[in-house]
Amino acid sequence: MRGRIPLLLLLAEAAYAQALVSGRVLDETGSPVPNARVELRSPEFAASSTSDRAGNFQLTLPSPGDYAVRAERLGFYLYQSPPRAFSAGPSELAITLNHQQEFSERVDVTASPPVIDPAQPSDHKELDNTEMLTVPYPAPQDYRNSLPMIDGVVQDNAGRPHLNGAQSNQANYTLDGFNVSNPVTGLLDARVNIESIQEMDVQSSRFAAENGRGVAGVVNLQTRMGDDRLRFSGTNFIPGISSDGGWHINKWTPRLEFSGPIAKGRAWFSNGFDVFYNDDTIHGLPRGQNRTRGLSGNDLTRFQVNLTPGNILTAAFLGNLAQTDRYGLSFLDPSETTTSRRQSFFMSSLRDQAYIAGSLLDLGFADTRGLVRDLPQGDAVFQITPFGNRGNYFSTTDQHFYRQQSIANLFLPTLHFAGGHQLKFGIDFEREAFHQQVRRHDYEVLRDDNSVARYVTFSGNPFQQRKNFEGAQYLQDAWTPREGLTVEAGLRAEWNEIVRDFEIAPRFAAAWSPKFLGGTKLSAGWGIYYDAVPLDLLTASQGQVSFSTFYLPGGTPQGPVMTAFLANEQGLRVPFSRTASFSAERRLPRAFFLRSSYTHRSGENGFVFLPLLPIEPPNLPSAMIYQLANARRPRYDAFDLSLRHTFAGRYEWFIGYTRSASRSNAAVDYSLENPIFAPQGPGPFPWDTPNRLHMWGWAPLPRLSGRFAFITRNTTASYLVEYRTGFPFNVSTEDGFLLGNPGSYRYPDYFNINLALERQFRALHYLWAWRFGFNNLTNNGNPNAVNNVYGTPNFLTYGRGQPRAFAVRLRLLGRK
Repeated sequence: MRGRIPLLLLLAEAAYAQALVSGRVLDETGSPVPNARVELRSPEFAASSTSDRAGNFQLTLPSPGDYAVRAERLGFYLYQSPPRAFSAGPSELAITLNHQQEFSERVDVTASPPVIDPAQPSDHKELDNTEMLTVPYPAPQDYRNSLPMIDGVVQDNAGRPHLNGAQSNQANYTLDGFNVSNPVTGLLDARVNIESIQEMDVQSSRFAAENGRGVAGVVNLQTRMGDDRLRFSGTNFIPGISSDGGWHINKWTPRLEFSGPIAKGRAWFSNGFDVFYNDDTIHGLPRGQNRTRGLSGNDLTRFQVNLTPGNILTAAFLGNLAQTDRYGLSFLDPSETTTSRRQSFFMSSLRDQAYIAGSLLDLGFADTRGLVRDLPQGDAVFQITPFGNRGNYFSTTDQHFYRQQSIANLFLPTLHFAGGHQLKFGIDFEREAFHQQVRRHDYEVLRDDNSVARYVTFSGNPFQQRKNFEGAQYLQDAWTPREGLTVEAGLRAEWNEIVRDFEIAPRFAAAWSPKFLGGTKLSAGWGIYYDAVPLDLLTASQGQVSFSTFYLPGGTPQGPVMTAFLANEQGLRVPFSRTASFSAERRLPRAFFLRSSYTHRSGENGFVFLPLLPIEPPNLPSAMIYQLANARRPRYDAFDLSLRHTFAGRYEWFIGYTRSASRSNAAVDYSLENPIFAPQGPGPFPWDTPNRLHMWGWAPLPRLSGRFAFITRNTTASYLVEYRTGFPFNVSTEDGFLLGNPGSYRYPDYFNINLALERQFRALHYLWAWRFGFNNLTNNGNPNAVNNVYGTPNFLTYGRGQPRAFAVRLRLLGRK
């Protein structure tokens, strides 16, 4: 017994000799900064940690002494302090990270480079505000067009993003943590001023149990908040002029942003407003009928009040209004066939974050509502011909939707038991509802000799409505048994009033940064992820039915054949996927970062309509009845490799390649608006692209000497290059029967180069920036429409995408 006492005293003395550092990472307004990398370094030793959701971190130093402090996170300025003394025992350290601003009055600040976070098991990618504003991607006024800058995200011919080979509505879209997707379709329709977005965070696999409603991943928009300095900026307040089809204003996209203090050190505001006017010319149509015009506007206003240093209250309001004339205009759809579209979207939210004894309690509520109206140009019979469409579109839509969401999250301080544990709990409740009227009138399908091949009429109640209540709760533990190793285990439980099943979704992930492979992180994980229940599919059974009368070449009628959709909600289950993934990241010399990953997702119980009667072309069935069933089994496999480089503290270069396959056992989608007669069968999804290579970045132009120095002074070149395999499409007969397998044809390969030069200059005591550039520099066709009717004179005639275009941008960055 006496021998043990000196040993205990020795251990106690050694423990006391250590320096235990705990602290928090906050931004300029006192809000927590999660996932910030904090490092304390002396000549003999270095220790690092990552801040949790509440901004807390803990470090253990082997001995007291002087340590330099470094903290970094993408989207913030690098924090560095000279060596400071840390005594034995516990001590506190507070770090304030400042958000990166495109223009700063200070010249000694450096942006944080990308870092490899050993405590982050999720497949995490993000774009910060500078990247979204600098890279010249197509239509840069819309933040959604920047998503393809991320590996694993492609944009289909309609402009919708697809994350990891999934449908657009299979991702969880959030705005500052609240669901911002369309309550009816699940799509990302909301517009936000791109300069109001601080960063866009994408988690494509191994994401934590707090995230649900999407098997493909999470896209979270984090928006700006003001600080103690009044800031304002403006972009594109000079309209663009085009000579295509005669001189006219073709684009005007003014954006304004204001932010600053309400009460310095305690309350702040931020407001971002933009307007988008477009007058697009469609080639291949008569002059005077070849333009489509649209006007949209959005405004995001946010307020933050620090009731106490540990109690932060935020409120936000987002409003969208849009109208488009000749919506759907293309070389196959002249102006008479288009619609006038009116849209609105309003979202208000309130959030309270309180720190209680080292824990973070997060409470929030959001209300969303809006409408969509599509009005045809008249009530003339719509005609589908081999040379394009004629008449007035046959469908009129008037839709209203609503959502209320309540969330509560509790993040506990780090618990110590066989290592550190970061526990979090939460609940998420949503009530969604919509009602709409869809009125349809007759349409007909003509042959190339103008004889009628099919005549379609509609009957039934045009009114549809549905509501749903969803509840979810989760538990997540991030366990760090030793430095460099993090293991996450989570469990999510979901329930909704439509399917009324209790879904359990376990998830596991791990990240390992072995010391013998310095600068390397290996991550792997597996989980079950559930989709949201789409209300638009469920209400297809409430809508109208169609009756198709077919005419032989001699004029003999056959039919009519009824087409109807059924949905037995009591027999449905919620679709889910099992996803396994592996990633390897390596920091290379000279600030290069190499990353590779493999993802496999196997879906079950996917919603799809199945024909109840056999379809054997060219024989006509007695009726076309489609039953909604859990029969779709999508599969996605992808390998990606990327290299990223940051230099001179503010410039970037990125290149990425993805080899992928996105397929399904049930690839045919049936609808009343776009009928196709075919048995259900396997094939690729319409956004499948086996090979994709993209590269982007920006760098200063080389400085010239002497009298030519002014040419390249303060001038930056930015670029975007993308190549991918063409998307698949179907081929059908004039009668609407599918030929061959789904997706048996493909568009030509896509290739695009955008190049821009931007020069900063000072005038009227302000800093400005001119940007001049070309989109689609090589003028590649990049078709996005095709005549897919076999046997017609224009079969496989493609409609091109955007031609080469000259783009100009003027921005007011700030006061001198």
